[in-house]
Amino acid sequence: MTRASSRSLLAGASALVLLLTSCGTGGPGEPGQPSGDEETPLAEREEFAEYYGQELSWEACEGSRACASVTVPMDYSDPEGEQIEIEIISSETAQDDDAGYLLTNPGGPGSSGYDTVAEQLNHTFTDAVTEEYDVVGFDPRGVNRSAPVQCLDDEEMDDYREQVQEEDLDDEQAQEQAREQASELAEDCEEGTGEVLRHVDTVSAARDMDIIRAALGEEELNYLGFSYGTKLGMTYAEHYPETVGRFVLDGMMDTSVDSHELEMAQARGFEDALQSYAEWCVEQEDCPVDGEPEDVVAAVQDLFEQVEDQPWESPDGRTVSISVFVNGFILPMYDPQGWEFLNEGLSAALEQDDFFHFQYWADQSAGRDQDGTYDWMSQLAFGAIMCLDYPVSSEPEEIEEEVEALTEAAPTFGPYLGHSGLTCDEWPHEPVGETWEPDQAQEAGEMLMIGTTGDPATPVEWAENMHELVPGSSLLISEGEGHLAYRPGADCVTDIVEAYLFEGELFEGSEECAAA
Repeated sequence: MTRASSRSLLAGASALVLLLTSCGTGGPGEPGQPSGDEETPLAEREEFAEYYGQELSWEACEGSRACASVTVPMDYSDPEGEQIEIEIISSETAQDDDAGYLLTNPGGPGSSGYDTVAEQLNHTFTDAVTEEYDVVGFDPRGVNRSAPVQCLDDEEMDDYREQVQEEDLDDEQAQEQAREQASELAEDCEEGTGEVLRHVDTVSAARDMDIIRAALGEEELNYLGFSYGTKLGMTYAEHYPETVGRFVLDGMMDTSVDSHELEMAQARGFEDALQSYAEWCVEQEDCPVDGEPEDVVAAVQDLFEQVEDQPWESPDGRTVSISVFVNGFILPMYDPQGWEFLNEGLSAALEQDDFFHFQYWADQSAGRDQDGTYDWMSQLAFGAIMCLDYPVSSEPEEIEEEVEALTEAAPTFGPYLGHSGLTCDEWPHEPVGETWEPDQAQEAGEMLMIGTTGDPATPVEWAENMHELVPGSSLLISEGEGHLAYRPGADCVTDIVEAYLFEGELFEGSEECAAA
């Protein structure tokens, strides 16, 4: 194996591979496939009547919000068996009969939709949307408040994130150590989470969304999904096309590509984002690197190698390993507004050998507070969901080939966004999902897909391909840098989204929006 592939086994095992996510077509996997008459919608089947007939008990929460629990079967093939609670939150304390509901998911997988509505409502949605709709966030199964994936305590999570490869290990030993770490994590997750760990897949989460729809009293589901939330939305549309309302999918994922293709696209996306940052940086007075854009890229690559060879010891006693550093570096690349902060971090690293900025950003990504506690370990839920959703390569030769391809396509990030094959190969439950091309979703009617030309996490090509696969969709291309397009202040995008959400007005085919 190459040095790049062996380092990926360990660094990649603990690095948060940002949105991400063998091949098959014909629809998403069918975990927990309900037994009985598959032609009859679940909402019309007697064994699911309890779930579809439940009434919500709203309670005031989070200051000006309202919260409720929705009961769903843990296993959809056994609706009379164990149940779990999905926690939801509405932007309005008093439910307005005249206002419709707009369900939302922020992505991940593993991110909290509850937190989005509780803490980030005005940063995520325009005032017009929150006046027109009661925006409802939810934590999907396995996430935070909804039967969460639980594996490690705070101290163990710190150790997990700091895993580094010992320089004196040869390739075979590195593989063995990585597999042992993955096996220990799998055991911890199964012990801490219980039986629900095998049921946190995306199809089951989409089924939960339909029960949420019914509990809200909505005949159709209106939905605004971001990043992985677009895959969740497409999964819903594939299973419940008859109840798809106004669907907006921003940062479109391509459900037809496998896990390696997803990794390749993201690695290239962040490589392109680094190039864009470098071109911007050399035009700034405070750029920490003199010269041309290629000099900035080279300096970043040198830093990666420096931290890989000699991790930085933080004043608080923790270690900034290569996995921590890469995660911290990527966070400010999600949006051009973070490039100024990236300049500050690079300056400190290059001039003072100080990597605190990157540790801080990595902590933000991992949900670690300054007191050392984790508010929510989304990284672990991410892994649990991905291992169920995607078959992956696990043989050493296959992993080597894939990491070499990633390194060739994206020399800076490719080696560190490596395949999760070893982790998922040691997972206690087999994958239940597969890649798929939308079939039933074509019967859902209109939906709005959005892609951004400079999006590193969900490349615009994914949106373009999904638009072709779903002829009834409309595609909005936002010209600009950064992850996601819909946000307050992006008037071109928000005007189109709101015309659709409020009036049902939607163009046919594809249109473009200039950068905000």
